[in-house]
Amino acid sequence: MMPTASTDWDLSHFWEAPHRPLFLTSFFCALVTVAWWPLGVSLGLPAPQFEPVVLWHVHELVFGFVAAAMAGYLLTALPNWMGLPLLRGGALKLLLLFWLVSRLTIALADHLPLWLLHIFNTGFFLLLAGVLCHQFLLARRFHKSWILVVVLAIGCAEAVFLHTALEGSHSASLNLARTAVIGITLLMTVIGSQAIPAFTNNWFMRCGRTELLIPSMPAARNLTTGLMVLAMLGMTLTQFDLAYGALICAALTLLWIMSGWRTATSLRNPLLAAQHLAFLWLPVGQIAIAILWFFPEIYPLTTALHTLTIGAMSGLIMAIAGRAAAHQGNGDMQAGKGFMLGALMMWVTTCVRLAAPLAPHNSHTILTIAAMLWCLSWGVFIAGFLPAICGPVVRPVLSGKKHPTATHLPSPKPRQ
Repeated sequence: MMPTASTDWDLSHFWEAPHRPLFLTSFFCALVTVAWWPLGVSLGLPAPQFEPVVLWHVHELVFGFVAAAMAGYLLTALPNWMGLPLLRGGALKLLLLFWLVSRLTIALADHLPLWLLHIFNTGFFLLLAGVLCHQFLLARRFHKSWILVVVLAIGCAEAVFLHTALEGSHSASLNLARTAVIGITLLMTVIGSQAIPAFTNNWFMRCGRTELLIPSMPAARNLTTGLMVLAMLGMTLTQFDLAYGALICAALTLLWIMSGWRTATSLRNPLLAAQHLAFLWLPVGQIAIAILWFFPEIYPLTTALHTLTIGAMSGLIMAIAGRAAAHQGNGDMQAGKGFMLGALMMWVTTCVRLAAPLAPHNSHTILTIAAMLWCLSWGVFIAGFLPAICGPVVRPVLSGKKHPTATHLPSPKPRQ
């Protein structure tokens, strides 16, 4: 929704909600990281001072872009769940300052002491965990406090990544980044497997299609979570056969859950279509990288990881964060052109990036096209998101007006 005449480009409320600065900077981080390397460097720009530069690329997309989007989501959704005010003002500015300085220090990592990198980069995750812990204590509601463990675990992974990368253990740092990616997909799986059916059911209720309501499957969701935790533990303990075996089982369980999501019907709603299609990359990517661990000659495992990093992570960040710009005056939500085009282009980007190993003689050209599509998709998406940072904050930020019974998920029915 575009701002009204009275609030056109009014930024006086910019610091009143965490999703505004954190989502916006995460989007720009995604765009600038790839625009700088590989695109900018190939055109003659100086490379980031973090050798090898591919590790800078990995760090910024996993621990920069995704971390800021994760912070924006958690600091927006958790207060809504717990009935607390949104983080705002000085505390929000301090958190963003840590994140921004982290981007600068990482770009100059080869010339800075490791302790300085840790102060800001690891410090960002510690500060985020501290803010979340304070909110749990204020609300005295701890059933989602496991999120703290995930945030701290990602922060620890970031700290060890920096240490191993700058000490020359490049393969160890890449393995650690892979584990962090699985950890982030765990968080996205837990949140998305509840949020996407809830958003979808709300739309069904508002359309009067109660016969389509998606059933809750808590046992299957808990099984998926447990299997993904087992996969992460296996990777951490270098028991990779166990880890990737568990990952295949988790993905198959997730596909079973998704089979009841009425995705074909949901595709009529662009906001829901983006969520369903991005979430689909999670089990597809998990199965792909697990199979490639056992049969590495089929396809490059490092390329297959882009099913998760581009398809699932970036796609879901767009699909969820973009809802903040979809509010309508009547309480409904409607996807804008920037949202729809950006999400569609991200799906195309994923497919193009995955095609590179299939045409080795043209792989450089394909990689360049994928990088350009990535940047273009984020540019279009950012343009469509800008109205969400203007004027008074609309709450709930990521949801429209709920139907009175839309939050209830029926029990699963026996499958025929």
